[in-house]
Amino acid sequence: MLLFLLPAFAGEIITYSDDFATDTGAWSAAGVVTDGVLVVSDGDAALGVTGAEQPDFFTLSARVRLTTMGTVTFGASGAEVTATIHPGDGSVTFGVDTLPLPMTHLAWAPEPDPVFEATGDAWEAGGINHPEVFRDDDGTWFLYYTAWWGPPGYGYRQIGLATSPDAITWTRYAGNPVLTIDYDLESVDGVHVHMPTVTKAPDSTWHMYYSCYQNNFGNRICHATSPDGYAWSPIGMAIDKGAPGEFDEGSLRMPDVWIGRDGTWHLWYDGTDPEQHYGPTGYATSPDGYVWTKQGEILDFDHALQGLSVVESPYGLDVLYNKDDYFAHAAAQPEEPTTWAEEGSVLAKGWAWWNDGYIQAPTLWLDDTTYRMWFNGYTYTDGFERIGAAHTEPVPGTWLDVSLRWESGAMTLTVGGAERSFEVQNPGAIHFAATGTAELDDVALTWVNLESDTGDTADSGDSADSGDTASDSGASDCGCNGGGSPAAAGVGLALLAIARQGARSSRREAAARTVSG
Repeated sequence: MLLFLLPAFAGEIITYSDDFATDTGAWSAAGVVTDGVLVVSDGDAALGVTGAEQPDFFTLSARVRLTTMGTVTFGASGAEVTATIHPGDGSVTFGVDTLPLPMTHLAWAPEPDPVFEATGDAWEAGGINHPEVFRDDDGTWFLYYTAWWGPPGYGYRQIGLATSPDAITWTRYAGNPVLTIDYDLESVDGVHVHMPTVTKAPDSTWHMYYSCYQNNFGNRICHATSPDGYAWSPIGMAIDKGAPGEFDEGSLRMPDVWIGRDGTWHLWYDGTDPEQHYGPTGYATSPDGYVWTKQGEILDFDHALQGLSVVESPYGLDVLYNKDDYFAHAAAQPEEPTTWAEEGSVLAKGWAWWNDGYIQAPTLWLDDTTYRMWFNGYTYTDGFERIGAAHTEPVPGTWLDVSLRWESGAMTLTVGGAERSFEVQNPGAIHFAATGTAELDDVALTWVNLESDTGDTADSGDSADSGDTASDSGASDCGCNGGGSPAAAGVGLALLAIARQGARSSRREAAARTVSG
């Protein structure tokens, strides 16, 4: 549930809440309480609470889900302000904006066959792994990958590129490999350049960070730039190993980079001591992508965010990473990129012959309302690694937190943490509607009533002549404006309350009243 601070109104503060632990409370008989939730199937349930005739401020929050396919609409009649949840295609519509559902409300559907394999060319004859996907502004998809010509784990590793117009059919770049080694065993990148992560700076310069291996010394993180994503120029080492005794004194591997809203560059990596192959998660920041400052380890256990890929969504930061024989999902807020909460597993190995050994190194991209992922899988059949893909599909029947706030002509709608605001001077009735079968839980509504001067009703247009009375609108005798569900929502669940904005010159001291279901 979301908490709000009430504005400094002098008036009557009224709250209503219901967790449906016993009965429908103040709701009409169309709703049936089952297992502690209000269930409505192709019908309307209206809230009947008096005292909401002229609120000047309100907030509403609730938990809602569809148990059958359909849509949930949350908004205000008389104004084009809605948040519509579409479990059928995994999206949420805010006004004219279409957003994805939170990743926790989606399921991953893997492709049955690999989408990219080694060709047998000399430089990638040994296999390929650790993909990194980036989509350019013109819609071209770039797939960077690690390849080698010797036995897995031992051959010299370099970075190649393939492109695609649709993220399905990939064409190798004729100039591969795009990042090469110099075969100097004493050089910082003489043996391996691998595990790339790519982004584009505000000045349109492409940046690649990757693990670079020096013989008998280990991996560090190196940096290269490009004007177009094809021709890359190595700059050198970006982040060095830690001092003796530090968590990353052995190696720095599998970096991932993200540029924050304030322009700060963030880079996560897997740090190890000399005895580890996988270790804790390290973190560094930069003001420009060139000069980096280590911030230490943020998750101090083995395999923490191993092989991670971070993407920003309307709900915050999502990350996928390796964990044993599956990929796991964790979430964080952009303001706290070191605090991650694990959300559970998303995809396990073994649905096809080519990944019966393991899956690793996911790269994540949010494509409109669909999350896409690429990764490498290993099979014991021939000992090769191949690149696979998966995408998200909606899962009906999951809970979403929904809230609405109206104050001073601004309506703010929030679904699952994604927020959008609209200008609404007189929103009329608030609606919470659904097709199919919907469940409602943990409803909380707060509003403020202000006392009017003599003649204020006529001046503000709030008289019975306005058609806003319960009898005019068709609502039950609840002190609420009916309005009905929006046309796009069809038959469903309606939560109704009036909202008015108007100058009130005479106010009384605040008093509190609570109504419980």
